[in-house]
Amino acid sequence: MIRFAMLLTMICAAVAAAAQKGSVVSVPTRPVLDVADILPDSVAIEGTTQGFAMHGRYAFSLHDGGMCVAIDMKRRRFVGAFRLDGYTGHCNNASFGAERYDRRSRFPLLYVSECRGGRACYVHDVTTEGSRLVQTIRYDGEECTGPMDWCVDAPARMIYIYCTIGKIRMFKRFRLPRLSDSDARGEVRLRPEDCLGSIPVGDVAIPQGSMIRGRLLYLPDGLPSRDRRLHIVDVVTARPVALVDLNSIEYEPEGLAAKGRRLYMSFHTTGDPRRNRIYRFDLR
Repeated sequence: MIRFAMLLTMICAAVAAAAQKGSVVSVPTRPVLDVADILPDSVAIEGTTQGFAMHGRYAFSLHDGGMCVAIDMKRRRFVGAFRLDGYTGHCNNASFGAERYDRRSRFPLLYVSECRGGRACYVHDVTTEGSRLVQTIRYDGEECTGPMDWCVDAPARMIYIYCTIGKIRMFKRFRLPRLSDSDARGEVRLRPEDCLGSIPVGDVAIPQGSMIRGRLLYLPDGLPSRDRRLHIVDVVTARPVALVDLNSIEYEPEGLAAKGRRLYMSFHTTGDPRRNRIYRFDLR
């Protein structure tokens, strides 16, 4: 079977040619699900759609304020809705890690970005019915300004900070802390000297979610009132690989996740938190 990263080669060739003309490329997309269509009338959803993570057949759609909607993507079925334990932040990004809380845990740990305020990463042992907060990761450096997100590369056991340093969008790489690294308060504090390297990630006007798969970094960008694009960057060389046009989709891009050869992106609909639109991108 062709590996996921190889499916980008045709896009990359097209982007290389298009880049010389200062343009972006379009790729086939299809709407997969409007979550409002499967939500029971009795389930109230609060907060705008934000981060998005998938594991196996299940997707977890996060909302501003800490609400989470669990979805069976294979059956297009609502599974559950709950508020994250001990957390009411923006939930701008979400990704699964490598470690599980214990042998009974159904899913790996879920890492959720606060984004604003303390800009911490909140780590949850999650089920389709609820979660418990098991660790908080903070960064002690002062060079990052404005909102800050966290993105996990589970196979490599790395965690990245997505931030702005001197008006430049940057990704800073750290070893992914284990639960056993937590102090008595359940916290881990990363320091500037813990950073294993950083890269600039290009001209991202309005950062949304982020995802790393292999050596490729995926960064949605923009709002409905402005251009919407998906930046694809080589995380090793910091070279832009592709710039995908999202303007054919009228909603605001948020979190994204991959399953097999497919890339899924979550979009929020202004003024209606129930209408979380999920699209699939065909990168072949």
